[in-house]
Formats: sequence, structure tokens, C-alpha cells
Amino acid sequence: MEVKHQDGRFYVATSGGEAELLYRIEGGVMPIYHTFVPESERGKGIAEVLAVAAFDFAKEKKLKVKPDCPYILHFLEKHPELKALSV
Repeated sequence: MEVKHQDGRFYVATSGGEAELLYRIEGGVMPIYHTFVPESERGKGIAEVLAVAAFDFAKEKKLKVKPDCPYILHFLEKHPELKALSV
């Protein structure tokens, strides 16, 4: 699954449509405010793939992630090793 990136957006094409994760950059902070996966594609790990890409990007750019999206809060519970990257 190839994750693509545009400013403010990570996304993947799925058979049910695009899945996406949206963010902003405010100073040294990267608020992630929306994650969406088409209903027919949910439960396949797509949101996690997008979240991993976003956290990798934040780490590379030395940004702190602000989890404004409920999915990202859930993701951090499953991946406590990434909590150091969040505010």
C-alpha cells in the first residue's frame, strides 16, 4: 500500500475510495485533526498505515504531534513508544 503525501495530507487509494489523514504545522507542532477510511475498507489497518507515515514525517521534521483526532489518541494507546513525539 503506497502512502502519498501532499502538504497537510497523507492518503492512500483503496477500492472504496481514498483514505486520508489531515494535519497542519503550527510552529514546531503538527496537529493531526482528521483521519478517514471508507467504510468498506475499515478494519484493514489502513488508518494505522497513515498514522505511522505521519509520525515518521513528524520525527523526520523534528515536530511534535498534537493528537486532535480520536483515532490518533487510540493509535498512541497502541503505540506507547511514540508518545514521546506527542504533546
